[in-house]
Amino acid sequence: MKKVMGIVMVLMMVVGLMIPVFASADTKTQTYMYVNCPNGKKVNIRQTTSTKSTVLYRVESGKKLTILSSAAPGWLFVRQGNRSCGYVMTKYLMTNKPGKYEITERDDNFQAANYTVSAKPVKGRPEQSVCLRAKPNKTSKSIRRLASGDQLTVVAVGKVWSKVVDTATGRTGYVVNDYIAKV
Repeated sequence: MKKVMGIVMVLMMVVGLMIPVFASADTKTQTYMYVNCPNGKKVNIRQTTSTKSTVLYRVESGKKLTILSSAAPGWLFVRQGNRSCGYVMTKYLMTNKPGKYEITERDDNFQAANYTVSAKPVKGRPEQSVCLRAKPNKTSKSIRRLASGDQLTVVAVGKVWSKVVDTATGRTGYVVNDYIAKV
């Protein structure tokens, strides 16, 4: 009896794992989502719906994933390009491709610097400039809105963001490189 129950359990598990594969056969309605991890990290594509499961591969923020099916609550069965299928946590995905300023830059992308810049005006609004943010991400908490011409000291430079010290307040934050100019 125990052998029969064991075989039934194994068959149920195999069928359960195959359902997402069969569900993905309909390619007419493919759905895509984009990776958006905090601090520009990569998301893990796992073998099963567990954070203790084997990591099959990692995908960078901003990259597109094909959604094959739903899985356990908080998980999706996905594939990136021609890579193998796996499971990803939904909290690291978004429906629209994240913009250039929405992906948080990694701390190790910044290079030490020390020079003065001024805030540039926002297009069409010469009286306003960009926000000084708590983290290098457009959705991060705003420390304050800078006025065009406000002076900042750059202490580290990244690909998209710079870590700066606001000379008016002494607070440290982040500003998009496109909105600052060397003095």
